[in-house]
Amino acid sequence: MSKKKVLLILAPGYEELEAVTVVDILRRAGIDVIIAGLEQGPVPSARDVKIVPDALLDDIVEESFDLIVLPGGIDSTQRLAKDKKVEKLLKKQLEQGKGIGAICAAPTVLDKSGLASGKKLTCHPICQKDITQASLSNDKVVQDGAIITSQAPGTAMEFAFKLVEFLEGPEKVAEVNKGVLAKI
Repeated sequence: MSKKKVLLILAPGYEELEAVTVVDILRRAGIDVIIAGLEQGPVPSARDVKIVPDALLDDIVEESFDLIVLPGGIDSTQRLAKDKKVEKLLKKQLEQGKGIGAICAAPTVLDKSGLASGKKLTCHPICQKDITQASLSNDKVVQDGAIITSQAPGTAMEFAFKLVEFLEGPEKVAEVNKGVLAKI
């Protein structure tokens, strides 16, 4: 069985807890995570934590991924929503029946691109007014088919484990959590 491959896209202003938690938990599960930046160089978070991406999105946009993850952050998600490469990549992902994860403000990217039409999503309460094509849930983590969404930095651990479950199953979640001891 080949190793699962995940793309996490960073734009300036991302929520660092959401990005780092997802990368950490997925890598603990043995999943190959590629962090891609929209721009060259270190990407500053909402609180100026800088992550050096593994790749520039432009250089890997043609690669195939089992899952694409969008961390939140208002500035970050506004940039992601305006980027036509990101929209094209997300549309291709769903057309191929592969997963997308979005947390906090990032579910608005899916809504703005029409990918959330008729889906059930959750997001940060301050972004709920921006979701117009999907039905909203107040649950911390929601999965509707291949789309997994979550609410905020405080739900990042549950979100990350749901992504592991989506890719590798509940047994892998239990295995990873033996070392993490999260309440999930």
